[in-house]
Amino acid sequence: MLRKRDMNIQETIRRILREEVTEAYLKPNQDADKIINNWLEKLFSGSKMYYRKSYETRYDFEWCNKGYEIANVTLFFEETDDAMTTSEMDFSEGKLSIPKNTMDNFLKHLPMRRNYLKYKIEEWFDDNIFPSVIEKMGRNDIHIAEVKEYPEKAQVCVPPIEKPEGVTQEDMIELILSTTLFRRNELLAQEEEKPGYIEKLYLGKLQNAERDRLRGDVNEAELTEKCWPGYTQKGMKTMFGKRYPNCVKKTKK
Repeated sequence: MLRKRDMNIQETIRRILREEVTEAYLKPNQDADKIINNWLEKLFSGSKMYYRKSYETRYDFEWCNKGYEIANVTLFFEETDDAMTTSEMDFSEGKLSIPKNTMDNFLKHLPMRRNYLKYKIEEWFDDNIFPSVIEKMGRNDIHIAEVKEYPEKAQVCVPPIEKPEGVTQEDMIELILSTTLFRRNELLAQEEEKPGYIEKLYLGKLQNAERDRLRGDVNEAELTEKCWPGYTQKGMKTMFGKRYPNCVKKTKK
């Protein structure tokens, strides 16, 4: 019996062969390359780059234009010691993601092999956009090894959230406790071990809430599940201009 991995390889080979023998695709030429380059220049013209450190072993960069994410780069690093910082880790791999519908829209107007289009995107991106990532990371050993078509559709862009003026650590703890399973002593222990942990988690919660609001991904059931054991949701509350579940202690009957 063929393993799933072997079946995937066979399907990839068949797909490539189908592309090779299909004459409906435009063959690579200088005019086509120029069209691709012009398309990418227009796509990224006026875009803004945002980045975040998810972990010491992972950094995410995204480019937004006209309110939508047009590209994303994920960098992975190899951790051999818990005390290592990213600058001390070996680079593992880099992936560039372009929304599938962005690729589809281009190919409707200029049919060509998807693999060739990905190759040209990677080539153009390396020359024109990736140098800003290298500069931000402060290292020259990073590179893109793969171009993915992801997600299916371009998503609404949600820039990083800044901490509202006047918010105290207690305000941040209150929000985290009401929307996660964390206990107060656990948060304080993490903050002592990793200064800035509470603020990072707090800002992450605000950004996720804003992303859900903009993309219409929030429903009442999901919000209720965010209350931790012993608490239940009683409507919604507004904090710093945003809506969050109002989690209160359950009362014994």
